[in-house]
Amino acid sequence: MSKLSGYWQRTGTYSPNNGIMPGYLAAAGPNHTVANNIRINFDQTLTPTLLLHFGAGFVDTHANVDPIAFNAAQQLGLTGTYSDYFPELGGLSGAQGGLAAAVGPVQAYHLVNYKTTGNTSLTWVHNNHTIKFGGEVVADGNKMTNSTYTYGVLDFSPNETGLPSLNGVSLPNTVGFAYASFLLGEVDSGTIGVPAVTRMGTHSLAGFAQDSWKVTRKLTVDYGLRYDFQTYLKDANGYYGVFSGSTPNPAAGGRLGAEIFEGYGGGRCNCEFSHNYPYAFGPRLGVAYQFAPKTVLRAGAGISYYNLASNDISFSAGSVDQFQTPSYGSPIFSLQNGLPFHITFPNFNPGAYPLPGTVSSLPEEQDRNAGRPARQLQWSLGIQRELPANLLLDVSYLGNRGIWWQSEVLDTDQNFIQPAYLASLGLNVTSAAGRAILTAPLTSPIASQAGFGAPYAGFPLTSTVAQTLRPYPQFGALSNWHGPPLGDTWYEALQSKVTKRFSHGLDFTSSFTWSKQLDFGTENDQGRGAGVSVNDVFNYPVNKNLSAFDQPFIFMFGGGYTTPKLNGNKELSWVLRDWQLSAQLRYASGLPILVPASSNGLSSVLFQSTDDDRVPGQPLFTENLNCHCFNPNTTFVLNPAAWVNPPAGTWGTAAAYYSDYRYQRRPEEGMGFGRIFRIKERASLQLRAEFTNVFNRTEMNNPTSTSATATQTKNAAGQTTAGFGYINNGTTFSAPRTGQIVARFAF
Repeated sequence: MSKLSGYWQRTGTYSPNNGIMPGYLAAAGPNHTVANNIRINFDQTLTPTLLLHFGAGFVDTHANVDPIAFNAAQQLGLTGTYSDYFPELGGLSGAQGGLAAAVGPVQAYHLVNYKTTGNTSLTWVHNNHTIKFGGEVVADGNKMTNSTYTYGVLDFSPNETGLPSLNGVSLPNTVGFAYASFLLGEVDSGTIGVPAVTRMGTHSLAGFAQDSWKVTRKLTVDYGLRYDFQTYLKDANGYYGVFSGSTPNPAAGGRLGAEIFEGYGGGRCNCEFSHNYPYAFGPRLGVAYQFAPKTVLRAGAGISYYNLASNDISFSAGSVDQFQTPSYGSPIFSLQNGLPFHITFPNFNPGAYPLPGTVSSLPEEQDRNAGRPARQLQWSLGIQRELPANLLLDVSYLGNRGIWWQSEVLDTDQNFIQPAYLASLGLNVTSAAGRAILTAPLTSPIASQAGFGAPYAGFPLTSTVAQTLRPYPQFGALSNWHGPPLGDTWYEALQSKVTKRFSHGLDFTSSFTWSKQLDFGTENDQGRGAGVSVNDVFNYPVNKNLSAFDQPFIFMFGGGYTTPKLNGNKELSWVLRDWQLSAQLRYASGLPILVPASSNGLSSVLFQSTDDDRVPGQPLFTENLNCHCFNPNTTFVLNPAAWVNPPAGTWGTAAAYYSDYRYQRRPEEGMGFGRIFRIKERASLQLRAEFTNVFNRTEMNNPTSTSATATQTKNAAGQTTAGFGYINNGTTFSAPRTGQIVARFAF
């Protein structure tokens, strides 16, 4: 027997992003996205015990951000740009007036993504074995035609209409007016690019074999092996540039540290940026044994591999040029003369960064092991027991251990200064004298007296001595790393679950989990935005902490009840029967609060930030966040005395998160009810009402917790307005109770 099936879906969205300003001045231009999803499956029954399956899919997505066309050369007399869009003008607002915000497009691009997938499997039932073989292939690529920055990003500053003689001296009031600088056409800084076309792509292959073996009537064993191979995301033409610490930089006097491009031939590094990992084998084993009537023991373990993280490439670094004035108060160019920059795509110049007379940052950095996927070992051990009244009890211990997770924050020591190196130069970061030298600008007498000067001709003399001592002084933080597999994760939990099978109109599942989740440098990098604190990148073990998502106790309930038919009054029974009532409830511990950042100045001498130390014996809170017994409008709920700066020039010793330092608990409660009315055999009307935050709980916002030294202030009415532990109650954290009624007619 043969079976062929298919599926096609097309979706499209168009957002004109109209506003009160003319379209060509809008920051967000018209956005048009179209996606097609095609899927074909073929199944063939070869024999009564042999089934063959083939599947193939194709997804193509076109995403376009098209600013309204505007010929700047004809209508403004602005020459030197590389596209017909209005330029982006920034810095035009100020206390004296000007424009409320920047004008002109922020982005302009055309992205086409193609994803082709294929899979096959063969299932064979033989005696007491069910054996399955299979594999899959995925090819994913995108073509980006990027015109972002091609219209010119032009930023204006008060400096050009201020007093150049001040040379940046801070005054109580601003001298100069950015909007006046704009009216004079004096540009302070910005970005210009040319249209760039990149073709990024990756592919993966996988194969597996597994067997479900029913050894006896009471014992079943499942075992198998899966193999995965993935490639890291790369550009087909090598137009994507990254940092190389071993390449001379002509823009920095030949010092090591420059941009290189992948591939072979002219302008490229004759290399590959990263290695693909060829040993991703994942064995799996599971056992189920009925050792007593209605009682089953289950155990299992397995290794799996995570999809490689995307490199988040949006444009080619070689097609963009940033610029800024080399001297205070002097424009880099005047608008009447047009943009004086001449750049090409592709641009394989290793000296594209730093910009002349500046300390720049490279757009991208990539680790040599970016092709290694994260590996996770998972295990579980549990007992299932069938109880009376159609109840099923499940108690399990489960856990996982993950390694090789991408961790950008643990690989940012590439351009930090190690204290041992400073000590070899006679500089002690824990002494006031040593810190004074390190933070002094090169133009200061203290720097010259100590014998420090520019590391190469053209180096900005406004930089500090510490900047000159960096491994790569021409760059700032090299922090945009992709793929460093340095992060680890740990999770263990004891979980109990009770399931009520449907009977007497009632069914539900209720679970309670007691767990602990630890993390080592991963949660900034997996798109989760949790925040990771690294106290010392030169001492990795101290950075193992509680996860930002750690919730030791979680209780969940989901269930429903169907009202029964009543005996007696038929009319009343018809009104009350067959109503389905449902509830989804979740109660859990509050999420951990990130420890306050230190202000001990370590980042100005070693370019490494750190956190406050915890003061023993000091309470962390002034009030219990869950007690509902204080006024959040007048109370600072966090205790600043619980935290102290580490000694100057040293790293903190606190963990990033503490189990007893958590935000307010936030229940999630939803309920609903509905009924299906049968009109005819093939027609029905469904009515349903659904509610979220059904008990209308009002929850306060999270308190301000980033700096324990932030001054706590109140207004004349005694209400808190700012500072450590301040709760901004302009809006509540949770949405008010909401409900919706749905009617559906089916025929």
